[in-house]
Amino acid sequence: MNFWVERRKVAGQQVALRREQLRVLLTAVPVLLGSYFLIGQVRSFSDRPLVVAVLLLPLLAVVIALGLPLARERRLVLGGGFLWFFVGYCLLFSIAASTRVLEGKRTIVTGLEGATSSNVLGLSRLGDWHYLVAPRAPSANDLLVLELPSFRGAQREDARLLEMQLISLATAQKAKGIAFDYDLDGTSQVDRVLCFRIQEAESLSVPVVLGYVAEEQSGAIVRRRLPPDIAACQPESRQGTLAGVVEADGLVRMVPTSHLGDTSTRSFSYRIASLLAPTKHLPDVSFAQFVAPQSPITTLKGMPTEANVALLRDRFVIVGSDRKEDVHRTPFGSLSGVMIHAIAANSLRSDYVIRRLDVRWVMPAVFALCYVLILLQAQGGVRPLLVGAALIGTAIVLTAVIAMRVQLVWIDVSYPLLAVGVLTLALVGGARLQRARVQRAPDSGPQGGDAAPTRFDVFLSHNSADKPAVIALATALSNRKLKVWLDVWELVPGRPWQVAIEQVIETAGSAIVALGPDGIGPWEEPEMRACIDQCVQRQLSVIPVLLPGAPDKPTLPLFLRGYTWVDLRDSLNDESLDRLEWGITGIKPSRAKSQAS
Repeated sequence: MNFWVERRKVAGQQVALRREQLRVLLTAVPVLLGSYFLIGQVRSFSDRPLVVAVLLLPLLAVVIALGLPLARERRLVLGGGFLWFFVGYCLLFSIAASTRVLEGKRTIVTGLEGATSSNVLGLSRLGDWHYLVAPRAPSANDLLVLELPSFRGAQREDARLLEMQLISLATAQKAKGIAFDYDLDGTSQVDRVLCFRIQEAESLSVPVVLGYVAEEQSGAIVRRRLPPDIAACQPESRQGTLAGVVEADGLVRMVPTSHLGDTSTRSFSYRIASLLAPTKHLPDVSFAQFVAPQSPITTLKGMPTEANVALLRDRFVIVGSDRKEDVHRTPFGSLSGVMIHAIAANSLRSDYVIRRLDVRWVMPAVFALCYVLILLQAQGGVRPLLVGAALIGTAIVLTAVIAMRVQLVWIDVSYPLLAVGVLTLALVGGARLQRARVQRAPDSGPQGGDAAPTRFDVFLSHNSADKPAVIALATALSNRKLKVWLDVWELVPGRPWQVAIEQVIETAGSAIVALGPDGIGPWEEPEMRACIDQCVQRQLSVIPVLLPGAPDKPTLPLFLRGYTWVDLRDSLNDESLDRLEWGITGIKPSRAKSQAS
């Protein structure tokens, strides 16, 4: 093939590809903008399964309805009707991500796990691999966790007296502060004395933080107020909610930074962190997804003794219960509630809090990644598609690893990986079905008779003067198990041949327009224009083929110049026939792949 012909082929391929790329991009821009608005609206329904189903099931049905005809017509390639299937497919996964359908629900108060039902699709634990690469927070050498027996069943006065004793010890040892992970329910005769001890400690620069719990009342979660005599001397800035977040799989991975989103009522962990880092702006997050410190936090079980009371010096003491009911599963093992609050406080004050990337990134990412898959499938067949999908999946995971390791940013890879995986399987499955259908076609020879109409792989339009060369070409293609429509093989005597040609042009998978020494024949020209019309209507592949004897610089009709041709002027060699088979089936033969590489 001379330089002029090769240059025209490359130019035709580039023009066609750019046209499809521009079409997709022009469609993608308004869809992307609309998806941001739509995702923002549906996120509020993430905890309402019925609404999520109403949104996702019809969209899933539309995507399937658009995809099945494409699979039947072997058009799972860029362009044509595939564009709308592709847009709907990406939108489906974006809405699924925005509604957290694979994550499950959360109940924001530990101890009230039954207030909301678990989502059976909750796959939160599958994302815990992020913790393996997450950096650890700086060691909390100035924290001390003091675990005491539970006060449940004991007299309120006994619990208050024990707290006053600990406040006195913390003050004497010049601790940085002391916090109580206890629920001070009900009133006591010693509440005023406790109040005095709290004020005394504050005057000696030993702040005291008291926790409070939330409870369910008439279906709503409300905070339980401190006893009046204690609340009188304990400002809101020294009170914090003890709530945690139990996710659908039963693990605690985060604590809220405020009570039910009200930033004027901060959480227990947040109050401690603000006292440990008074001049530092704490992370502005609604939920503190904590990471463990580099070394374990010092723990003391039972009341301090003369031998270990010095551990309180220059440390912030966090007092809590060691009862079994207050032990929760976390990504770092089973931890007591007081230890969870201590780790969360350390993460907050050192700004080692995991931030989750907003779900709005899913739509452009899924669109771009799946678009690359389509280009790979259109360019190179099944093997490049599988290799490309593996590389894309690896890149997604590596990006999430780097983001987590460097910036503590949690990128949920489940939705893009699922989108890439499902589309890859669909494209590979479609290619396999196509290959199986081609292999089931007859080996060679004429077709005819009164059998039910069959779908041909290729319609062969030609000038009658080129009949011998065209029959040789049709036989070579049939030997490759392609179903070829050739007039001398398929036209039934005594029947209108124009009707038969119209029918095959409307149903064939592709069309060859053969050009020999005499150019386009008188009946070949209307056949060619009908094929081009079908290319516009249903993306029929139209392949110009140069037969032996065709001129070095053939003059093609204007509408045929934009299609990449196949040169058979030298001979019906395997390389040229491989290219022609690729154009007919959309699957690159293995021999052509090895030669191209």
